[in-house]
Amino acid sequence: MLFSEVIGQEKIKNELRETVTLNRVAHAYMFTGPEGSGKLPLALAYAQYLNCEHPTDTDSCGECPSCKAFAKLQHPDLHFVFPIVKEGTKISCDDYLPEWRQLFSENPYISLEWWMEYIGMTGKQPMIYESEAAGDDSGKVKGIIRKLSYSNFSAKYKVMVIWMAEKMNETCANKILKILEEPNPRTLFLLIAEDTRFMLPTIISRTQRIAVPKIDDESLSQRIKDDFMLEGDALQSLVKNANGNYIRAFSMAKSDDSPVEYLELFKQMMRLGYQKDIVSMNKMLGDIVALGREKQKSFLQFCLREIRENFIRNYNTQEILYMDNQERDFAEKFHPFINERNVAGFTKEFNTAYYQISRNGNANIIFFDMFLKIIVLLRA
Repeated sequence: MLFSEVIGQEKIKNELRETVTLNRVAHAYMFTGPEGSGKLPLALAYAQYLNCEHPTDTDSCGECPSCKAFAKLQHPDLHFVFPIVKEGTKISCDDYLPEWRQLFSENPYISLEWWMEYIGMTGKQPMIYESEAAGDDSGKVKGIIRKLSYSNFSAKYKVMVIWMAEKMNETCANKILKILEEPNPRTLFLLIAEDTRFMLPTIISRTQRIAVPKIDDESLSQRIKDDFMLEGDALQSLVKNANGNYIRAFSMAKSDDSPVEYLELFKQMMRLGYQKDIVSMNKMLGDIVALGREKQKSFLQFCLREIRENFIRNYNTQEILYMDNQERDFAEKFHPFINERNVAGFTKEFNTAYYQISRNGNANIIFFDMFLKIIVLLRA
């Protein structure tokens, strides 16, 4: 992965390059940030740059044997740990490496939901098991500690990438504490996480944190334009709704759903909520549940943006409004219902629903509960 292939994030790229220039490479980094911001691509671009045989001031060469092996995720000194579901003979991350490499080659911006769908484990709870730390008694799972005990094969740095590190169970996390704090020379840990609240503080304290923000609109717009030949209002609307998340932008550009579909759902939900029509809202629930988790999350993000836009509409600050014509038509009558008394409540409920859906909660229960709270909030 080249730095030039990572969307935006120029400040982070410069900081990573400086660690090499100033010879201040830490032994462990924690890349944190929202979904679709490019944490995994950044980490792998950094690993490739560190091990490149002919790096420039700005990027790895992309042509040396090390770069070619890193680009294919096949370098013998590059190791991966990621959430899996044990199934049959597949009991470790190494057993899933062919699928992992194939998915990355198709799109390096990977979500946990995409990964579960790709390996046919949708709806199951993935985790990083205890055996990934120290291996198992049978020897079928080598584990992080054993892999990093070997001498480097050819790279300057042996690299251990732990993707979605918050999915490590507590036993696994405790077992790697010592090697994470005192790794062998020329060993680099790259942990990638979206929600560090579910991680041991002792793990976090042993890493140098790299906070990766959402992708800026200009960089995201250019990439979507290049990838999907979108222009004009369609491009602008997609970028606004993606909100700095390339995974969401990619999904919207590839699928048949659109912000127009989400706007209709949002309008229907608000009208039924105002009418206190629980029966009709319950019927609507089936349409939302049928969307699937990725689209449900996209819809909730869309709802959050609509709440923000309609709240700002109350103050006639047109320069910071990002509505298309259909949204503006709806907002003409709807915006007074989003005000100082309920805007925080709406934001909390949509964020809570998003979090619960992300954690594989029951969509029927989550959205029905949210519907009931919308009825109350609209009357605030």
